[in-house]
Amino acid sequence: MKMALNTVLLITLQQLKGFGNKTILELSKVLTAQTIDDLCEEWHSLKGKKYTKITEDDLYNANQYAYRIIEASEAQGIGIISYYDEIFPEILKTCVDEDGKLNPPIVLYFRGDINALEKPGVAVIGTREPTSMGTKAGIFFASELAKKGYNIVSGLAVGCDTTGHEGALAVNGTTTAFLANSLAWNDIYPQENVDLAHRIVENGGLLLSEYPLGYKGGKFAFIARDRLQAGLSYATLVVQTGKRGGTLHAVNATLAANKPLYAIKYNHDTELRHHKVQGNIKLLNEGKAMPFNTQNMSENFDFLDKYVETHNKQMDAECSKGLFD
Repeated sequence: MKMALNTVLLITLQQLKGFGNKTILELSKVLTAQTIDDLCEEWHSLKGKKYTKITEDDLYNANQYAYRIIEASEAQGIGIISYYDEIFPEILKTCVDEDGKLNPPIVLYFRGDINALEKPGVAVIGTREPTSMGTKAGIFFASELAKKGYNIVSGLAVGCDTTGHEGALAVNGTTTAFLANSLAWNDIYPQENVDLAHRIVENGGLLLSEYPLGYKGGKFAFIARDRLQAGLSYATLVVQTGKRGGTLHAVNATLAANKPLYAIKYNHDTELRHHKVQGNIKLLNEGKAMPFNTQNMSENFDFLDKYVETHNKQMDAECSKGLFD
């Protein structure tokens, strides 16, 4: 059986200019290296300008930097898992972006209980400026999902993301926050939710990021993060959104992955007229999202439970065939 690249070498490859997730995954199919010396030896057999312009010095320097990243992370209590680790979530290996292109993370940094990933995720997302009813709805439905044993996945942003995390914490449930920056406490964004981040970790939840210490995310990082929220989850619940906004990146990634998409359906006239609910209405009217409310909550939970069971059986079958090796 071919040896998989370990975390150190995967982080090493990430330090090479122009080597993104797709390139690294392709390389992983042909490389069997377990040390930097092995990697340098195998590198000579690779064909193409992209590889031949990388020197041994480049590889050794990248490897030294990888070790510095790992040591600095350990010093701050940050753990690391990578694509070929047993604990790496199989569902993330099928992660696609909003265009439907396969784009799983290769390395994940974490704070908290990594075993939170054993629970099936449901993304709870939406605008940073929900109405008061939207805030109540987000907390309520996240709480109910958490009580059913789901890991509430969101992005720690103010507004609807916060309602998801708070709803799970309120019932001693599990919640995971995907961040678009490093997990150093001073890098947590937004800083007003640092306390929430601490409470997630202290209560058995998890903080995750693709980015090493010192990275402070830009616009692209937030868009990239949104695919991971959808990717880790079996379904996505939109609390409130306008017709435009960052929420739609995760919405589109959910639809591209053919996963269930829900949108809370509001009945009050005040909510129905609010601009931050128009995205919900549009998604429901176009048939892209299924309605979620107190009347059909039990029915939706039954559907989700069956979907998770079916999805896991399919994943197990694909894993046994070696499709994700």
